[in-house]
Amino acid sequence: MSDEIRGTQLSQRNMLTPIERLRALAVAAYPSEAKLASVSIGRTVRRAWEDLSKASGDDAKAFTAALAKQLELPVAENLVAADPNAARLVPEALARSVLAVPLREENGLLHVACACPFEGGGIRRLRFVSDRRLQLHVASPEDIETAITHVYARAAERQSQALGTLLFSAQGVVAKVAGDDDDSAVVRLVQGLLMKAIEAGASDMHVQPFAGGGMVRIRVDGVLRRLAFLPGPVVPALIRYVKAHGGMDPTNDRSAQDGRLSIMSDDHDFDVRLSVLPASRGERLVMRFLDQSKVYRLSGASFSVAELRAYRRMISNTSGVVLLTGPTGSGKTSTLYSMLAELNRAGVSIITVENPVEYRVNGISQVEVNPKAGLTFSAALRSILRQDPDIVLIGEIRDRETAEIAMQAALTGHLVLSTLHTNDALTAIPRLIDLGVEPSVLGDALIGVVAQRLVRRLCKQCREPVTEPYRPDEKLFRQVTDEWPGYRAKGCDACGRTGYSGRLPVTEVVEMTPELAQEISRGDRSVGALRACGHGPLESIAVTAARRIVSGDTTVSEVVRVLGQRFWVATAAGFNRTAPSDAVLAMYAGDESLERQSHVLVYHRERAKAEAIGAALSEHHYLPLIASSPEEARLLLEENADTGLIVADIDPAPGQTAFEVLKSLRVAMAWAQLPALPIVRGEDMDVRHALETHGVPDYLIHPVSPEHIAARVHALLTR
Repeated sequence: MSDEIRGTQLSQRNMLTPIERLRALAVAAYPSEAKLASVSIGRTVRRAWEDLSKASGDDAKAFTAALAKQLELPVAENLVAADPNAARLVPEALARSVLAVPLREENGLLHVACACPFEGGGIRRLRFVSDRRLQLHVASPEDIETAITHVYARAAERQSQALGTLLFSAQGVVAKVAGDDDDSAVVRLVQGLLMKAIEAGASDMHVQPFAGGGMVRIRVDGVLRRLAFLPGPVVPALIRYVKAHGGMDPTNDRSAQDGRLSIMSDDHDFDVRLSVLPASRGERLVMRFLDQSKVYRLSGASFSVAELRAYRRMISNTSGVVLLTGPTGSGKTSTLYSMLAELNRAGVSIITVENPVEYRVNGISQVEVNPKAGLTFSAALRSILRQDPDIVLIGEIRDRETAEIAMQAALTGHLVLSTLHTNDALTAIPRLIDLGVEPSVLGDALIGVVAQRLVRRLCKQCREPVTEPYRPDEKLFRQVTDEWPGYRAKGCDACGRTGYSGRLPVTEVVEMTPELAQEISRGDRSVGALRACGHGPLESIAVTAARRIVSGDTTVSEVVRVLGQRFWVATAAGFNRTAPSDAVLAMYAGDESLERQSHVLVYHRERAKAEAIGAALSEHHYLPLIASSPEEARLLLEENADTGLIVADIDPAPGQTAFEVLKSLRVAMAWAQLPALPIVRGEDMDVRHALETHGVPDYLIHPVSPEHIAARVHALLTR
């Protein structure tokens, strides 16, 4: 009996879920550890594996060996040395979804390392896609995920070398470099990458090396997207070119370096900030795009009317300190520049101290910190205060000296704007006291603090109203707010099929009140005591975000992505509701359907019918990709490498046979590399026989409803 059949029979006989089966194996392997039967474990295989391994008292290697012994299967050895040729038999997306990596092929037998060798559905999918008999080996989820990254990178490099050409493909743009000199090839590659990043509205571009090559990713609306894969030899050449043109030393690959470029695109002037960092597999490059043509206005930054009034009240003061807090990338700098834009008048002297100067603003003197030349924040501040400014912007308060000078400047008649890294607005007060600011000085100088985050805005062209059946996060939101979210994300061509377009701020504004100033002057560092004093009319950042969800500007999942699980407790407090229990939050955090949404490609020559199937798939939380031609299907697959399944209606057009449709789709979509669910006519017996002969056992027969198709897809992807 083969190992795969044994694993399938074990799962079927016990009728247990993979998580339950994993616990049962651990209990059998460690009979003396009674707590394994009741210890709380995660709801994903990886989390459950980690929790059980920790509870067993063994290290990960010994725990893996104990489970393998129970399954009577070998332990996988040296996973990262797996044969890249074997990896070509199983798509990377499928390997990650079933936590398995091909190791090698021997005489038609495919050796596979698997974290769930007892999960029959995943084994069947591997056998179907690879068209091979399987020999299973046991490995931990962590080792498998590491191996997948290495093995598939090497497989991609081999494929590129076999073609004898460098292919750069990103969202339908292909540049072929063959027979050209290396310099011109690299120049065109860099130009193509930069233009694609700017066209997509990216704020950053990352070139990250790993085994076998490098990945180019761009950050759009705060989320990284894959732009291209580059074979190994191309990555260092690209980075050397960028370093040479960015004012860095291209021969030095052992030190971190910073540089800059300037580029023009459609009348937009971009200042590109460069950062190169040596890593274990080569240098890592990050390019940040700063649009110098951007116009900053408070009224155009999507703030609410109440928030705008609060900001204008604070900056209307002639002296004092206004602080913006939040993590990197939360929009603090943009908000500061928007405030300066309102204050920038002919009769006002404004000086900024920044590291570095990000955006050039007419009418404002901007000083860039240069520690190597002795121009630190504190040194620059001492000098500019002798320049008689009315308003001073300090890029960041990061040490005691800078904080003390900022407060003294505020007390001597200057309006000071700055940033601070804290999680919320009121936490800035004990943070400044910890930096050494005297509480009495802080109570007198502080005007207000704004905590800010950026969340993605729903695409208005494709967002959908929230209706039944409700998703788990929508139900939980209803529980803590007594309100339903306004809209859901869907995805269309306009938003790159993400469901979101642009970002908007969610804030918490703390304005100084006499009671709060008195509490600060007494030196009280308790955030709870400070909050009890009252701090203006506006709400916490979590409640502000909840209002945005109800109004349909964003979604629950997006807010939780940005604010984290603390959003639920803070929102419940803001709405005077009972906070969800730890058990409820743990269930939500472990729900795989919320952690990962799979793309499903839907092909039908009649687009309306494909969209009907896609709508049904959306009800199961899948992200449909709609295609009405083989060429469109191929392009969608190139753009969405995480597609997990293809649904294809083999419906011939007049004058076309079902076999012709089948042939064109097999070529365009490479069915040998992706699981597929064809839909055929009952009378096409030859086509049905051909599908079964070529290893496609799962298909549907017309007539079939979109809901039935969606249910079958869900069964295939979750079994």
